Amino acid sequence: MMITVIVTGSTTGNTDDVADELRELLGAKITPAHTTDPHSLSGCDLLILGASTWDDGVLQDDMDAFLQKLAAANVEIPCAAIFGLGDQIGYSDTFVDGIADIAAALDAKGIRRIGAWPVADYEFTASRAAHGDHFMGLPVDQDNQPGKTTQRLTAWVDQLKRELAG
Repeated sequence: MMITVIVTGSTTGNTDDVADELRELLGAKITPAHTTDPHSLSGCDLLILGASTWDDGVLQDDMDAFLQKLAAANVEIPCAAIFGLGDQIGYSDTFVDGIADIAAALDAKGIRRIGAWPVADYEFTASRAAHGDHFMGLPVDQDNQPGKTTQRLTAWVDQLKRELAG
């Protein structure tokens, strides 16, 4: 059986709400970034990191601190995926920039990333998380597109399963 752990950095609870939906779809365990010891993640098959982007592109504080602990830890995590919350209208020029910060931390650890998501169907002017026609993870905009969240999560989970199997 595949072990999936979702680590969340959530200030207002929106990231935790999205993680709860993912947990239901994946049968995963959720743990908050501020209480998670990276060593406890050894043995998981898939690590999913989720956090919001604040103001002008700043990663949520708890996730930022967790990534610093992860950088210093000697852990083996074979695969990871990222979801990030952002506001594509209010912060159109820094939309889900936090995804890029998480991706950089995973890349520095040599952890394989999966779950890139198309930029189509979003309205933003700039994002460090966008490369070509894909984001480095799944953007979720609960402010402007809450009605699309469940559909996106379901499709993303199917995609993650295909990428893990292939």
